Amino acid sequence: MTTPERVAVVGAGVSGIAAALALHRAGCTVELVERDDRIGGRLGFAELDDREVLLGGKNIGRGYTRFRAMLDLLGGTGYEPFGINTSRMVAGRLVGLDSDNRTEAINGILRMCDWRDLTKLDRIARKVRAADTARFLGSDLARSLARHDDRPLSEHFGKRTTDNFLRPITVRMNGAEPDEAYYGNFPTNMGMLLDKFDQPIVGLSALLSRIADLVEIRYRTRVTGISRVQGGVVLDLVDAGGRATQTRYDAVAVCTPAYAAAPLLAPLSEALAGLLRAVRYFPATVAVVRYVHDVFAADVRAIALDDQPCSNAGSYGKDTRNIVRYTFSGKHGRLGDTAEADVLDLVTDTEQQLRSHLGVVRQPRTAAAIRHWPQAYCGYLPHYGDFLDTLAATATPLTGIALAGDYLLGTSLEACCRSGENAAAALLSAPVPQGANR
Repeated sequence: MTTPERVAVVGAGVSGIAAALALHRAGCTVELVERDDRIGGRLGFAELDDREVLLGGKNIGRGYTRFRAMLDLLGGTGYEPFGINTSRMVAGRLVGLDSDNRTEAINGILRMCDWRDLTKLDRIARKVRAADTARFLGSDLARSLARHDDRPLSEHFGKRTTDNFLRPITVRMNGAEPDEAYYGNFPTNMGMLLDKFDQPIVGLSALLSRIADLVEIRYRTRVTGISRVQGGVVLDLVDAGGRATQTRYDAVAVCTPAYAAAPLLAPLSEALAGLLRAVRYFPATVAVVRYVHDVFAADVRAIALDDQPCSNAGSYGKDTRNIVRYTFSGKHGRLGDTAEADVLDLVTDTEQQLRSHLGVVRQPRTAAAIRHWPQAYCGYLPHYGDFLDTLAATATPLTGIALAGDYLLGTSLEACCRSGENAAAALLSAPVPQGANR
């Protein structure tokens, strides 16, 4: 068994960066192919006046052991606490959930949930705490719960629990309403809910960009096809100038969301492409807005909203409460590719809601950054363990090609990092075909 010498990694999101770093450390020459002009994928790096902001995921759980280890390998960072801090209106009262205040969080859950559901939620929480793997897709716990995936998640809990507790979780983490989510995938949500979160002191863009010191990155380059040849894998590439080339590698890691991997792999296996196309994704639009003064207070830094396009509004950082991130997702917030002016009109409507709920005065805006993702959130499928088994069996014959992405272990930064490392490990453990390009 020989280590592949030259490997391509398709996609420079968290999964791709993790795969590229692992392959580099194993001695491979790695090319990271990215269609955008910067790395990070759905972290969504953007500029807001004089500072970088993330329009996608940004908080790092203390249980994100592999992701934090990857950041350490790229130079490391200190952290400042952020926590899960969110609130919502329950019977006309603002009720909070704060992972840094266990007593308050428990009291909040008691007010949000039907008492009949508390034992069920506690049982899942205990099992997620007991086993590190339980918070990922395809775990033993997930497979056990998936036996009941003939019904959506909303039908396993009472209406009060579904409306007040489950909906903010599934909409925020998967873009899915509770009647679009499934019981067997809920441990991924519970794992994130039980974690405590920090923000890196060094910007994630600066940290992750250090991968460019270790591997070659081909920016603004699209992969239009993948083919297997004697001794390797060929990528059809189109660069920013429209020039088409073919490049041969010993192996390739396809580290993209399922919907992006499907057309690339269809010529090799229509069965595999069909499975990837079946994975559900939901859209989201995010606006990060800076104000003259703080909008949120230290004890209430976010609020989940219902029956309107904005599903969640929250301060950008624990002490950066004059910058607010508005997320438009869920059934009322699937906006499509909406013009910036229309998104800001929706922000205006949400600002009025915040003033009503939080009792704050109107604050002038000084800057805004907006991004729309047609397929932002992975919503998975029912009976997902069975799906993963079929996917793995279907992909096995494609030697020299490995998959990574948010659809394999979950959508969290930790899950994406682990999937990238798993893809690298799969390529490193596979025999290199005879005649591989050297």
